[in-house]
Amino acid sequence: MGSVAGTDSHTASGYVGAAIVGSSITLSFKDFTTAAEGEALEAFLTINGNMAKRPMALGLLPATSGAFDLSVPPGTDISLFNTLVIRPVGSEDPVATASVP
Repeated sequence: MGSVAGTDSHTASGYVGAAIVGSSITLSFKDFTTAAEGEALEAFLTINGNMAKRPMALGLLPATSGAFDLSVPPGTDISLFNTLVIRPVGSEDPVATASVP
């Protein structure tokens, strides 16, 4: 599992794990929490956290705390990505990142 860490002045914590069943990939969040409560957050798979290098949008986070899952689009080669970036919708500034296991 990868650890979630807040960026800059943002606080966030928790863990992210990948489950691969056949051709289906799911990222599972555990003990996730962020101080960015009340904001709609979206997640992206990235290469080294760089949003300019082919980020893969995973959609909105269903919660700002607790345990939940995000589906990875079918056909995605998850081995090409090593960092998950979480940011408010419409913002360029991430609130958290995590290593992709």
